[in-house]
Parts: sequence; structure tokens; C-alpha cells
Amino acid sequence: MSTTTGGLPPAISELDEILDHLSQSRQRAASAFAAEMFFFERVSGLLDKREQERATQVTGAITSSSQLAMREVFAEIGAALRLSEWQVARKVSVAWALTNRFHETLCDASCGQISPDHATLIADIGADIADDSVRADYETVARDMALEMTPGQLGPALSGLVVRLDPEGTERRVREAAQRRKVTVRELEPGLSRITADVPTAQGVGAYNRLRDMAAELFDLNSAEKAEAQAVEAAASTTDAGSTARGADAQTDGPTFDERTHAQIMADVFCDLLLTSAADGHGATKDARDALGAITATVQVTIPATALAGQTIGGATVSGFGPIDNDTATLLVGATPSWTRVFTDPCRGVPISVDRYRPTKKQKLFLQVRDQQCRFPGCRRVAQQCEIDHTVARIEDGPTCLCNLEHLCKRHHTLKHETDWSVEQLPGGVLRWTAPTGRTHLTRPPGTVRFDPVALIDPDPLHRHQIERSLARDPAPF
Repeated sequence: MSTTTGGLPPAISELDEILDHLSQSRQRAASAFAAEMFFFERVSGLLDKREQERATQVTGAITSSSQLAMREVFAEIGAALRLSEWQVARKVSVAWALTNRFHETLCDASCGQISPDHATLIADIGADIADDSVRADYETVARDMALEMTPGQLGPALSGLVVRLDPEGTERRVREAAQRRKVTVRELEPGLSRITADVPTAQGVGAYNRLRDMAAELFDLNSAEKAEAQAVEAAASTTDAGSTARGADAQTDGPTFDERTHAQIMADVFCDLLLTSAADGHGATKDARDALGAITATVQVTIPATALAGQTIGGATVSGFGPIDNDTATLLVGATPSWTRVFTDPCRGVPISVDRYRPTKKQKLFLQVRDQQCRFPGCRRVAQQCEIDHTVARIEDGPTCLCNLEHLCKRHHTLKHETDWSVEQLPGGVLRWTAPTGRTHLTRPPGTVRFDPVALIDPDPLHRHQIERSLARDPAPF
């Protein structure tokens, strides 16, 4: 293989150069965004000035109207920039928040350290924090997180951060949000419409999970029936290889199969449930109907013990989605048949140890709580759909311990083993990935809220983890 003077293969060297140019382009775009926010923030002050001007102009019975002033100004800007008035209003709102409440975030964007999407997320999610000191703490941590996360990862992480920093405010906002629940429908294209249901988080996640499980049951049943029929047909073809006519008849009179995809079945089950109210009406046989009817929703909820004891307010969340109110959390607690106990650092929110009432693989449970999703930079596939990988491969004497395990989706598991990407696990479950160009990327456990560096896992993989030892002798009290 030919290499450049720097020791990298030509393609990787060219990739390294392209990445430098892309980074510079992103920095210029972020700087332009910050400048744009400065001018849009001036629009909010312009509205007040225009309102005063209109107040001095008597036109019929109308002497002053901030609504008309706003429409007038937004329409002018929208026409010039080819934006809708709603888009203009949105930009003015974000610009005001960044300039007046999250100035350090706007500076980071101006310097190109974070993207416009990151800055907008920080302003949007932190906008409801009323306490100035809490908002300052939020911005400090949020800016740090934005340096290592994609916008898709940052949004849920910031929501979790707000829950921890402002639990009482979050509890109030969760209750207010539930008041806005609704169902809407709109046409996407001829023959296809979208039903949108804005519902409380716990019920929404439960409904989605039940639909997914029912669709999976039907899809697997269809696949098994098709495979069995194909095996029978193949056996018959072998037996009657000399009879072409009989083979043709068998093809003509053969069974038809359900060729729907998993996504199509899920959409059909959704409509059938609403239109017929029958959870078991989708199976072709009695066994299939019984299996579908027995499927119930699964929702993973994290509830602080202090909230259950009435000592604190808020903090209950649906894993991977967001907070729920205390009343809903308490109701779910009363109905659950089993418990998962998770000890977390009270300041940082980092899972320290995990246990449950019924016997289980404690290491798998701990990793699922810690990782929540694939640990490759930018990937959000949930841990339940990923594989547990040894950071140091088993064939290289890598131990099966918490400090040498992480979740990777199949795609990135293959990438780690079959390409020049490599990974090293640092204390606290932090992963340091090294790309083929030599660039490094850190990924932290998504549930971690970082005020200071965390070191919970012994970096020496040759010794059993302290948490694992404590779990072995400390049964759950539930």
C-alpha cells in the first residue's frame, strides 16, 4: 500500500485535508449565524419603536396595536429574506434568548466552537429556567456538552440537565404540557395522511411500544409461514424434478403470503385498533390472536427514591424521552411487578450501581442504564437494539468487566473490528475513539451531567469492579 510522507494512505490523507476545509466552512457558517442573531435581536427592539410610531398616527379608531406593528415588520423582513412570518418570529425569539440570556453560547457560535443547531437547542431548552443562577449553571454545562455531542444527542441530554437543575420548574412545565394534549391529521401526499397525537409521555411511549411489539409478532409469524411454505415447495420441486407441468401447477395454485413490511404492519395495527377496538383481531389463527392480545406496553421509568418518599419534587423520567409528573410516576410504581434499583451520584447523575429484585445479569443491566444507546459518536440507536462489545477484544485477553464493555449497534460494532477505527475506555465509562486520520472523539454516557470530571470505574481492567462486588453481597430491598 502506498503512503504519503506523513505516513497516511493517500485516501486517508485526502480525507484529512477535506475535514480541515469542512471544519473551516462550518466555523464561517457559525460566525455568520451569530452575526445574523445580532441583527434579529435588534428587530425585537424595533417592534417597540414601531409601536410607538403607530400610536402617534390616528387611523380611524385604531391608535396603537403591537400586533399590527409586529406583522408589519415581520412581513417586510420575510419578503426580503424569502421567509415566512413564522420563521421570522422564530428567529427573533431565538436571537433575543441567545443575546440576553445565553450570551456565552452565542460567543461560542461566533467563534465556530459550536454549530447554530447546538446554540439554538441550548437557548430553546433552557428558555423556561426562571432562576438566573440556575440558568447560568445550565449554560456552563450545556456549552461543554455541545462540544462532544450531535444536535440529536444534545437535545435529550439538555432536557435531562434541566430536570436535575430545576426539578420544581420541570414538574410545573410537565403538568402544563399535559394540558395541551391533542390529536391532529393532515395530508402528506395524495393517498397518505399523518395522524399526530400529542399525549403525556408515559402513555405515548407505552402506546408506541405496544404497536411495535404487535407488529413484530405479526411480521415474525408471516416470515415463519413463508419460510415453511418455501421449504415445502423446495422439497416438492426436488421430488418432482422431472415433472415440469406439475411444478407449473404448484406455482399457480400456491398460497399467497403477507408481504407487508414491519413499518406497514405497525401502521395497519394502529388504524385497526382505533377503528375496531380489537387488540386481537389481526392474527390469522387463534394462537396468533391470543399472542397479540397478550402483548402489553413496556415503559422504562426512572424515579428518584426521594420523590417516592415525598422528600423532593420531580425527577421522574421516561428513559430516552423526558420527564413525567410525580402523580404519573407514583401510579406506575403501584402497578409495576418488579423493580430495578439504580444508585446515582446525587450531584452528577451518573449511574454508580444497579440491582433488581429478580435475578438477572447485573453487568448487562448496569451497561444498559449507563449507555442508553450506541456509544459510537453521533449514533442514537437504543441500547436494547445494540450488542455489548468488549473494548479490548476477548481474544486479546480483554476481561468481561464493566470497565471493558460498551453498547455498539451492529453497524458500528462491525466498523470497530473491520476498519482502522479504534476505541479506548477511560474512567467513568467515557470512550475515546480514534479515527483513521488520527482525530480523536470522546463520547460520554448520555445520562451523565458533568460539572466536574467523573471517575467511577477503575481504569485497571484486571480487577473486578468495586460496584460489581458490592452488588453481589447487597440484595435489593424491594
